[in-house]
Amino acid sequence: MTSDFITLIQEMVLKPDISSAVVIFWFSLVNELAAILPYVALVSGQLIFLEASGFHTILYKFFIFIAIPAGVGSAFGAMFLYGIAYLGGKPAIDKFGKYIRLSWADVEKATSRFKGGWYDELIFLAIRCIPVFPSMPVNIAVGILRMSPWRYFLLTSIGFTIRMMILFGFMWAGAEALSY
Repeated sequence: MTSDFITLIQEMVLKPDISSAVVIFWFSLVNELAAILPYVALVSGQLIFLEASGFHTILYKFFIFIAIPAGVGSAFGAMFLYGIAYLGGKPAIDKFGKYIRLSWADVEKATSRFKGGWYDELIFLAIRCIPVFPSMPVNIAVGILRMSPWRYFLLTSIGFTIRMMILFGFMWAGAEALSY
């Protein structure tokens, strides 16, 4: 089953089109909810096999058919925990935190960095762009801080899209280094 999944991802990345963008959108949404696997690395890793007429063509295809759908799909998936934290706060974390391996101390640690100013949104966006930063504590912390749902969704979509582009850059640089 895993090899079938990898083959499917490889086909979507190597021949990107609107149908692959839809599949990546839905997979990103589900992956953000369930953390199935580090799909971003898997998707980006397939780029070393991508043959196109040039870097700009590959960049365009990756941005339109992979990065944007993955970013928006992940943002929709992230809305679930954000919504629970936004509506439920500490009682929800105390009750359901054990199922997602999250304690109130984890949330307090994440929220200590936010002070309520406009720069918090820039910090939030920067955190979303970092490929190795876990999103679950941030989703919950920002929900508890009651960031506007619209702003949360927009910044999360942009941040996850930038995250995909950063990973693309790392993978492209790695592929170029291997080709020498």
